[in-house]
Amino acid sequence: MRPPAFDAARAPWSYTDAAQEAVHQFKYHRRWRLGRWLAAEMAATATAAFPLEEVSVILPVPQHWLKRRLRGVHGAGRLAEAVARSLGKPCRPAALRCRRWTATQSRLTWRKRARNVRDAFAANRRLVRGGSVLLVDDVLTSGATADACARALKAAGARRVFVLAAARTPRAP
Repeated sequence: MRPPAFDAARAPWSYTDAAQEAVHQFKYHRRWRLGRWLAAEMAATATAAFPLEEVSVILPVPQHWLKRRLRGVHGAGRLAEAVARSLGKPCRPAALRCRRWTATQSRLTWRKRARNVRDAFAANRRLVRGGSVLLVDDVLTSGATADACARALKAAGARRVFVLAAARTPRAP
């Protein structure tokens, strides 16, 4: 198993109990206040954990355009915008896109997740070359999606990729 392409990953909570319910309410029931609270805690975690002076842009983990259209909401996008405002950094969702439909990761085994998202993302070289990126998602599970995004970002010239999520699942055995 190869090491992940991202340089570091952090989350303020473990994806259990109250944090799991907060993320669920935010993502699926449009509880925007919870999103603002999650983003504030994420920004505090980023400030403590990452060299923010290096970060030139904040990006959400992208959703395929059809998934975004079907769901009507892009949770990672909302979190990234709020984190960017809090940290005084630009948020550039167009810098990373999902170029093909992928199965929902939560329905896959940990082993199948990396294969599902392999080569699914493309980065805009003009927006990421030479800089460091803070990649934002709601939940970090196996790290497969973050790894695939980081690989695309580094292929486009990003120097470093830091991953920030609202919650992280406990590592499966």
